[in-house]
Amino acid sequence: MDSNDHLPGHPASTFYRSKLFQVLVFVAGTILIGAFLAPPLYWAGKGIVASGALKGGWLNGLHDSMERARFSRYFNRAILAGALLMLWPVLKWMGSSVRGGSEKGEKKDWLARLDLETNPVWWRHLLIGYAVAAIPLLILAWVYLSLDLYRWRPGWDHSLVTLLLSALSTGLTVALMEEFVFRGALFAVIGKVLGPWPLLLSVSAFFALVHFLHPPAGLEIPPVTASSGFWMLGQIFGQFGNPQFLVAEFAVLFAIGLVLGYVRMKTASLWMGIGLHGGWVFGVKVINPVTIRNFQPYEMMPWLGDNLRVGAVSCLVVCFTGLGLWMWLQKTEPRSPFSP
Repeated sequence: MDSNDHLPGHPASTFYRSKLFQVLVFVAGTILIGAFLAPPLYWAGKGIVASGALKGGWLNGLHDSMERARFSRYFNRAILAGALLMLWPVLKWMGSSVRGGSEKGEKKDWLARLDLETNPVWWRHLLIGYAVAAIPLLILAWVYLSLDLYRWRPGWDHSLVTLLLSALSTGLTVALMEEFVFRGALFAVIGKVLGPWPLLLSVSAFFALVHFLHPPAGLEIPPVTASSGFWMLGQIFGQFGNPQFLVAEFAVLFAIGLVLGYVRMKTASLWMGIGLHGGWVFGVKVINPVTIRNFQPYEMMPWLGDNLRVGAVSCLVVCFTGLGLWMWLQKTEPRSPFSP
């Protein structure tokens, strides 16, 4: 090692004190904490299911979801928990450079800390986002069923009202949580380092990566132990060697991240993104339980997958949704998020 590495001004010293290094610590810490937390989160969730504490009543949908969830689902939620736990120390480490507040050190409100503004038409943005995300996805499912690419799941006899309410509540819950983490907090953290375009691309890639963190289809998961989170990481990153899988799923997630990031930057608000995110989750949660693919695994890759969140066709639908929103927001929102 160079004996001058510790000296101020040396490239290594400069890098370790840079905002880029702080962002890398945030990303690495998020993944490592998620891997540590996944097993105890899984055990806690299955313990709650076994106790029946949520069964019946208005939380029954949550009980059913937790009962069905495999370790991979808990792993994904543990990654989000890791991001939340890393957020505050990294923001404090970076210092208070987010716009808002006065130079005299007045307390900044949380919107200013996240570089957001009050949205007087939040309800309209929320509803428009929900509609333009959910409707095209449901139409795509209808087309797949009409072409016999998907078929109705045999033996499904649950209440349609229960299905719709469960999908609606799940969509809103997931959207509120993830939009705060990714387009709220993460934008504030990485926005200290990068300009608008690199910020949009990097957060969208991280969003896609986090949602991509699930095992290959059909993977047999052994009994969960304290090290299962790190075992899962190895299985997940091995998928990056499959180009068809990357196009079929990672591209869809990346496109979703781009659209959500753009509307957040254009409106300086999370509400339209919450609507979009909730609408996409709603569409998937309505269609997945009642349909099943009518082709062999990977037969239609990269165009179609096992569900609506996989496949180049779904990616095109997301892109056209984003194009429509771009055209509309160009007329209704004067803000130019990519100005220097």
